[in-house]
Amino acid sequence: MKKTGMLLMSLGLGLVLQAQDVENLVENPSFEAMEGKIKKNGSIAVAVGWMSPTLAAADLFSARVKEGYGTPANVMGSEAPMDGENYAGIRTFSYGDKEPRNYISAKLKVPLTKDAKYCVTFYVSLSEASKYASNNIGMNCSKKQYNIDENKTIIAPTHVMHKDNPVFNAQFGWDEVCGIYIAEGGEKFITIGNFFANGETKNERLKGTKEFTGTSVVSSYYYVDNITVRLIEDESECVCKQDENEIKTSVIYEEAPINPEGMKDNLVMEYTTVYFGYGTADLTENANGQLDVISTVMTNNTTCKVKLVAHMDSDESEDSNAAGMDQSRADSIKAYLMSKGIDGSRIIIETKGSTVPLDSSGTEIGQAKNRRVSFVYVP
Repeated sequence: MKKTGMLLMSLGLGLVLQAQDVENLVENPSFEAMEGKIKKNGSIAVAVGWMSPTLAAADLFSARVKEGYGTPANVMGSEAPMDGENYAGIRTFSYGDKEPRNYISAKLKVPLTKDAKYCVTFYVSLSEASKYASNNIGMNCSKKQYNIDENKTIIAPTHVMHKDNPVFNAQFGWDEVCGIYIAEGGEKFITIGNFFANGETKNERLKGTKEFTGTSVVSSYYYVDNITVRLIEDESECVCKQDENEIKTSVIYEEAPINPEGMKDNLVMEYTTVYFGYGTADLTENANGQLDVISTVMTNNTTCKVKLVAHMDSDESEDSNAAGMDQSRADSIKAYLMSKGIDGSRIIIETKGSTVPLDSSGTEIGQAKNRRVSFVYVP
């Protein structure tokens, strides 16, 4: 009986592990598993299970690479990975089609089932090298792999995209693309990119930033990370941030950057605070101004460090979609300071969640004050 019981327990454990393994049908969803080394652009195939379906191969970035195609800093800008230490890079639009688009594609662990519902999510962040931002970023699901031996735009159905299909123009932090796909049945491959012609793609011309000193590109170039395709029984199981945030405040509390002239470095940091919108780690123009003051202090004082103390509001602490938002906010600020030339070893992160509110009133403005990162001078 003991042997039989142990066998049944082993079988049960195996089924549980197998179920956990296939919950996300995307193999290597954050590009962490690698075979080979990233030596140049177009190295997406180094990520296990990923490839480019056209001749214009997509890029792979990794913290294991010191220069060029590393993370968070690389030739296209600076962004901390959404998950792990790697991410991919694709071009979704180019003015006058001067630069070919890129796509990333992978085979799913199992084919999709006819009429079954799948929750799809992935994240994008516009690189600082981009002179443009665009919309129409989405996922295509197909029974056969696209394999085009030329630099060609793939015109195909976009099965999952952000419901508002916005122009993704945030160059710090990650934007979620999320939606439900009802399978035709037998789809084995996913491909991410822009499947619309240039004339059907909205774009915005962006102003250059002083922080990015590399070579700009006449295109919209996005980092891509953390891809999920998950079988669900009911649509309520697919909770997208784009839906959750609609019922939350959009207020961002702001204070004018201080004038540091004549102030001691520790006081400059003490009187500086960066605030955020609900459920986001995106930096506003005001936040960039605040951080420019901090970076100036650290550039002039090369021996000091700074501790980033990151907070959430109480609503975010109860929202599974905002989990870890304090860490994400600190990561966004760290990436920005590093893009200004500050060594990452001089930046310390401490997360507080919602345990230390600045304002306990529970009002909209009060909650906006709680979504913040403050700064501590470390000699």
